[in-house]
Amino acid sequence: MIKDLYDILETTDSKKAIEILVNKLPEPIILLGGWAVYLTVNELFEKENGYPYLGSKDVDIGFHIDQAWSNDELAESSFAKAMNILLEIGYIPSGTSRFLRIINRETEETLTEEQAKSIPQFNLFYLYVDPIVDIIHPKHYEVFSIEPIDEPLLSVAFEKERFETMEYENIPILIPTPEILIATKLMSFLGRDKEDKRIKDACDIYSLLWYSPIGFNELLNSIKENHPDLCNHAKGIIIEDVATKASMHLGIDIQTFIGVIKQLLG
Repeated sequence: MIKDLYDILETTDSKKAIEILVNKLPEPIILLGGWAVYLTVNELFEKENGYPYLGSKDVDIGFHIDQAWSNDELAESSFAKAMNILLEIGYIPSGTSRFLRIINRETEETLTEEQAKSIPQFNLFYLYVDPIVDIIHPKHYEVFSIEPIDEPLLSVAFEKERFETMEYENIPILIPTPEILIATKLMSFLGRDKEDKRIKDACDIYSLLWYSPIGFNELLNSIKENHPDLCNHAKGIIIEDVATKASMHLGIDIQTFIGVIKQLLG
C-alpha cells in the first residue's frame, strides 16, 4: 500500500485550488508540476496498483507570454487575470514569485497573516501557487510587481505544440507531454534542497516513465533523443536513500524502481 508523502488536508486543498482556477480563468489553464503528473499517470497507476497516485502540495500553473505584446496586452493576459483571481480568493504574494494561502488545519478557514500569528504553527498549512511563464517579457516589471518563475522547457512545449488536452471537472485543461514533464522534473531535481521535494520528483520521474499512456519504450527513446544533455547531467542524482523512500511512497519494490530509473539515467 502507498505511503502518503503529504498530509491529506494539504493535497485536498491543493486540488480544490485547481478547481477554482479551472473554473474562473477564461481559457484552459496549463497545469505543470506534480498535479500534471497525477493527471497523466493516475489512471494506469491506479489500475495496476489498486490505489491512486500521489497527490501534490503545491499548484504550478503555466502561461504563455509573447515578447511582442504591449504593456496593455500584458495587463490583459491570462497571467494578469490569474494574479487577480488569486488575490480575490484569498491568496497573498509570498516572496518575489509565489502566492500563498494560509489555512487553519482545524477549521480549514483561510487566514490573514495577522490572524495566523495567533495560531500555533502546527495548526497551520501553507498552500502555494506558483505562476510559471515560458519567457519573461522585457516590459514585465513595468506591468507587474511579481517576479515570475520562467521555465524554458515550457517554451519548447509551446513552440512544438507538445501538450495533451485532458478534462478536469469536465473542463479542458492543458498538460505538457510526458517527455516535457520528465525533462522539467529532471531539471528541478538538480536544484532541490528539500528532501520531500526530491522524493516527490523521483516518484514522478519513475511514474511518468512507467505509467504514461504513451508507453515506456517510446517515451524513454523520446526523452533520450530530445534531451540527451539533461539525461547525462542528471546521472546519479537519484541516490539510494531517495530511491528507497520513493519506492516506499509508491508502494513498489525498490529494485523495480531502480531498474526503471537506470534505463533513463544509468
